[in-house]
Amino acid sequence: MKNKFNYKQNCLYFKSDRPCIFHKQDYKVICDDSCKFYTPINKKILIIKLGALGDVVRTTSILKPLHKRYKNSKFFWVTYDEAVEVFNNNPYVTEVIPYSQVFTYFGNDFDILINLDLEQKSLELTKKFKCGSKYGFYIEEDKIVCSNLAAKEWFDISHNDMLKKKNKKTYQQYMLEILGFKNLKPKDYPIIIKLSKEEKQFAAEFLKNNNIDKESNMNLVGINLGGGEKWKKKEYPIEQTVKLIKFLVNKNLKNNTKILLFGGKREINRNAQIMKLLCEDFLDRKVIDTGCNNTLRQFFSLIDLCDLLITTDTLALHVALGLNKKVICLFGPTSFNEIEMYGLGEKIVSPKKCRVCYKKVCKETPDCMYMISPTKIFNVVAKLLG
Repeated sequence: MKNKFNYKQNCLYFKSDRPCIFHKQDYKVICDDSCKFYTPINKKILIIKLGALGDVVRTTSILKPLHKRYKNSKFFWVTYDEAVEVFNNNPYVTEVIPYSQVFTYFGNDFDILINLDLEQKSLELTKKFKCGSKYGFYIEEDKIVCSNLAAKEWFDISHNDMLKKKNKKTYQQYMLEILGFKNLKPKDYPIIIKLSKEEKQFAAEFLKNNNIDKESNMNLVGINLGGGEKWKKKEYPIEQTVKLIKFLVNKNLKNNTKILLFGGKREINRNAQIMKLLCEDFLDRKVIDTGCNNTLRQFFSLIDLCDLLITTDTLALHVALGLNKKVICLFGPTSFNEIEMYGLGEKIVSPKKCRVCYKKVCKETPDCMYMISPTKIFNVVAKLLG
């Protein structure tokens, strides 16, 4: 039986399982030769960036320059299943491929493959697709190949902690150079996070349930000072965190201040200890524990409430920057030069000389994070909110 419809399957807007957005808006728009919206696909581009969550978030900064270079192209992004929600509402990614389902795409043709991971699982994936050009890192004859000098430099500092310590370029700068963008400034290409109406409503309900009037003269300061999953030594000590919170709620900032305490599942006990210590001085009423079991997108929504976030070098840092928030970030064992702040805040770096050691275990007493004083952090807060 001959099909009377000549579907334009090479159209940028064609969907394999449903009508395109223009047909949904107007049933008279039919996918055939008469469609005025027909746009042939220029390139099919596959991006591989599996983890960690914070790295996936900050790597979204490559999407705008790629869209400018490859107009009318489809962008596919492979990532770990837990990172798929990072791309909700992202207008620059055509399809997100969960790692658990990536095998269904093996053998597909892509014009360009971009792999910005040195993780073995990512490197192995580069062998599974047919593609024209390759950027970043890929496997050839069982060896890791770097696509250009910038990729080789990133490879080198990823395998040498002394080079990592000396590095002066941000992660975003390296990624742009790996992609061949030599003259672009990272600050002009922000991290991409788009909150939905429902997510903003979730945050509004949170304010209402906690009797917070965002229209009043009030500073909402977020505290996210855990160490994340990979580098526990990035954690700011509990005692120091409590001192900082006491400064924030007792000293006379320009407006009344409330604290939003953030954390992931590994911070449940840490945040409980912080709240217990604050209760002893009846300061817990000034601090709202946002919980450690929020979904990823709920976490994003609550970060969006902050006028300022004080954080360590973890996921929350990149989320806040993507949401255009003022940020203070504390650095000890990891590289402060690698972080692009987009002009939104300040870095406070430990005065300890052994900083940027990338050690997961440290016997130094006091350690580098302890050496950052709550007084110094408060003074920067006062400057940014003043």
